[in-house]
Amino acid sequence: MYEEFYAMQEKPFDLLPDPDFLYMSSEHDKTYNYLRYAIQENKGFVVISGEVGCGKTTLINYLLRHLPEDLQVGVISHTDVNPELFLKLICRKFELAHEGLDKKELLAVFQNFLTTSRQKNKQVTLIIDEAQNLPDKTIEEVHRLSSLESEKEHLVQIILVGQPELLQKLHQPHLEQPTQQENTHHLGKLNQVEVKEYIGHRLHVAGCPTYATLFSDAACLSTWKASQGIPRKINYICDMALVHGYADGLATIDDKTIGTVLTSHQESTLSKKEKSKEVVTPTRPAEAPESAKAPDMSKLLHRITFLESMVNSLNTQLQEQLSTRKVRDKLTFEIFTALQESLKTRQKIAVRYQKTYRRYRKLHSAVKKHLGNRE
Repeated sequence: MYEEFYAMQEKPFDLLPDPDFLYMSSEHDKTYNYLRYAIQENKGFVVISGEVGCGKTTLINYLLRHLPEDLQVGVISHTDVNPELFLKLICRKFELAHEGLDKKELLAVFQNFLTTSRQKNKQVTLIIDEAQNLPDKTIEEVHRLSSLESEKEHLVQIILVGQPELLQKLHQPHLEQPTQQENTHHLGKLNQVEVKEYIGHRLHVAGCPTYATLFSDAACLSTWKASQGIPRKINYICDMALVHGYADGLATIDDKTIGTVLTSHQESTLSKKEKSKEVVTPTRPAEAPESAKAPDMSKLLHRITFLESMVNSLNTQLQEQLSTRKVRDKLTFEIFTALQESLKTRQKIAVRYQKTYRRYRKLHSAVKKHLGNRE
């Protein structure tokens, strides 16, 4: 919509984890180097945590582009699965035969693959994204895999990537094999200066000729305060600001435009809350008997925190699915347009062919008649 108005080649603030748009902040640079070092030194088990939308998946996609070609890597992002299905996903990622096998057989197949790879001096790395969604039993299975070792080194390098609650989940006392706390790294947020550089970087990658000045300093400052330095929030704010800027014909996005975006977002959120109140009619709870015990507030708070994390995770998945759907719809439209153009071209060729054929028939008849007269 606004790409042509601002002379951009593509949308700069899409929500897809595109490594082409990765801004290497100080935090991202530290995390990237940490991952490279862990893989190079075969640390065995590494945990990367970060807030929702801080760019973990984008960084992983960037890492995959820069790993050695001889490194065997499998990436799993569908993590809410039981141990057996988890092992099947692993076998599928490394193209190992797994149909009809039970859990023990799957584990044996994968362990044999790891041993063979080590004998060929080939390193195997397993990256598990959205790892905070792993069930407890699957976490135990992950730990067992990380414990597979040869005489001198680990057989598989495992990298868990997830939200901060992943660390709490890994160290639950009831797990059979709780994970040790070493080899963990947290991906932090962008600071004020980096938010301005982040906005300019993405505009530059998108081909915007005014990438350095399109967003004023005041607009960048307002974006930093509102987003708290989280890239996904920055993308949302800046994308909506460009929509407003296009609608109002603005050459520069200032803090007033950012304020309009934030106000619209707040009003939309409040409107949704009001609608939910209208739909759900509150009922007066029954009075509890005097003998009833007081609720355990610590458990209740823990449950609320867990539900909030689940909502955030679902929201993240929804946004990514919507973004993927937009890309798919755009591609489908482009293919349909190309087919229409191809059909029109073929129709023109057919008409020309018919005209040429008629001329040929007339010329052929004339020549035949002329030759007949000569005889």
